[in-house]
Amino acid sequence: MAIASLLQPARPMNGLMIAFAFTLPYHVLRSAAAAGVHVHVLGNGASRGLRMSRHCWGYRESHFAGDADILLEEIRELVRRHEIDVIFPSDDVSTRLLAGLAGRLPVRTAPLPDLATFDLFNDKWNFTQFCLENGVRAPQAWLYDDGDSLRRALDAGEIALPITVKPTNRSGGIGVLHIREPSEIALIDRIDYWPVLAQRHIVGETIGISVLCEHGRVLAHATQRRDTARFQLFANPDLLANVTRLAALTGFSGPANFDAVLADDDGLSYLVECNPRFWYTIYLSMIAGLNFADLALADPATRSSEIATLDSGEMRFSWRNTLRRPWRATRLDWKFLFYDLSDPIAYLLQRAKSYDDSDVAVPVATMTSYAPLDRPVVNRPAVT
Repeated sequence: MAIASLLQPARPMNGLMIAFAFTLPYHVLRSAAAAGVHVHVLGNGASRGLRMSRHCWGYRESHFAGDADILLEEIRELVRRHEIDVIFPSDDVSTRLLAGLAGRLPVRTAPLPDLATFDLFNDKWNFTQFCLENGVRAPQAWLYDDGDSLRRALDAGEIALPITVKPTNRSGGIGVLHIREPSEIALIDRIDYWPVLAQRHIVGETIGISVLCEHGRVLAHATQRRDTARFQLFANPDLLANVTRLAALTGFSGPANFDAVLADDDGLSYLVECNPRFWYTIYLSMIAGLNFADLALADPATRSSEIATLDSGEMRFSWRNTLRRPWRATRLDWKFLFYDLSDPIAYLLQRAKSYDDSDVAVPVATMTSYAPLDRPVVNRPAVT
């Protein structure tokens, strides 16, 4: 009997993904599935679209509407029913919820930040303040109650152009406006959120870095540039050093994606904002060869002590170019095309924008405000 059991193949890992959006959770789902995880989903709202993916092993409609205890009971039930091995978030809301339930969940989770650190990173004003006060390179910033207050500050000469304005708690570029010249000040009329964060606009190339951390140590990282035509991985030691310092300062755990600008004038990287969760381009890194979901969901006892990274790889987003000139297409171009074609219904739902998740964000009132004296830092290295 014992010998027979040893000869049986290992049971695939069962994962429970919490989701309240569609587009971002879909790519997290696909990345987890590519790691061999059978992904069950618990959520509501726009996440219902995940049922249409062939990689979704089951979808449970959640009755969560703000009471975390309701979500916790639903999680416990699904863990028992489906023999769940690991629980993981997939968007802003689910990441904060699971961080708040830490210590009460029935099985292990992917690495998660504590609530204070999540709120510090997820609020763009909190994040920028902390960076500037702790020697982490970031653009100068100001916070205003609304667009009218920002306009008055410009008229009074309290701040000067160029600036970039954005909401404090959104992602995906929603609400971001670049006001570089006086003729663009009228863009302020488009602001329909509050408060309004204004950052000094740094002229340079927009880049980003994705990381997976545990207790302030970077376990995996990948630096990227992306436009409408292509995605490219490359190395930038200065950006990595900037983010590594920030992770150590805060003892950060979990996945995060940082937007940065590589300044034209000094060639240095400036951290513009952070999304302390899985990110939209996670599947592109996975296609290129670095699956962050695989690393995050692995049993901590089996994780390698070596830092995982990928500093090269490029793919184009155009199917037309790949199909019309297949002899010019790279291996990654083909892998990108097959990624979409292998899950056609979900792909078409994304193209049609059938599930609008643009309003899925952690409410500003939920997050704690950052006060320097109330925010101790850990493992703080000397400022250089």
